[in-house]
Amino acid sequence: MVQHTLAAHQPIFNLPPVVQALCLINIGVFLFGTFFPNLMTDALTYKLAFVPARYTGTEPLDFSAFYSPVTHMFLHAGWMHLSVNMGMLLAFGAGIERALGGRKLLLLYFASGLGGALAQALVYPHTEAPMIGASGAISGLFGGVLMLMYAGGMMGQGYKKLLPFIFIWVGISVFFGFFGMPGIDNPIAWTTHVGGFVIGMMLYKPLSRMNIRN
Repeated sequence: MVQHTLAAHQPIFNLPPVVQALCLINIGVFLFGTFFPNLMTDALTYKLAFVPARYTGTEPLDFSAFYSPVTHMFLHAGWMHLSVNMGMLLAFGAGIERALGGRKLLLLYFASGLGGALAQALVYPHTEAPMIGASGAISGLFGGVLMLMYAGGMMGQGYKKLLPFIFIWVGISVFFGFFGMPGIDNPIAWTTHVGGFVIGMMLYKPLSRMNIRN
């Protein structure tokens, strides 16, 4: 309990190593695609993106179906998309890594990203539109931050104290999903935000109890 409370009060921009590495990888991939468009082609981006239709027979099932649930998390549609996601990764990920450690942060991050992709596939199973971005994974980190704050006694007693934050996050995700976000031309996958958020909230407590050494 004390460890969680102290971790939550540490400055978020004193970046722990795993959060720093994730930021650098995402930025590096984006810069690679920006400066070498002849290598990061639209066809390759489509292969690396998550496409639900690959799993429902609308599109042929190829090898990209196995790696794209992970690789889509490292692609971004523009500077604004990248900046928003990296800003939230810094804000939410630093506290989680200090509280749980780097390995547990990675487990929460990728499990939330996969959960977000699954939510997209369940709601839009036949869509051929490619989905990219770390939004599902980062939404899971926000869910973890809420549970971290709750475990540290910062939100009072009773899970009902979490409901306003849950409704706000889900409401914002759905709003931007249907009406878009300023500065971002592509549609926002609201299902991914919600799915990742739910996974993050669910996994934080079990992960905090697991004996995983860094």
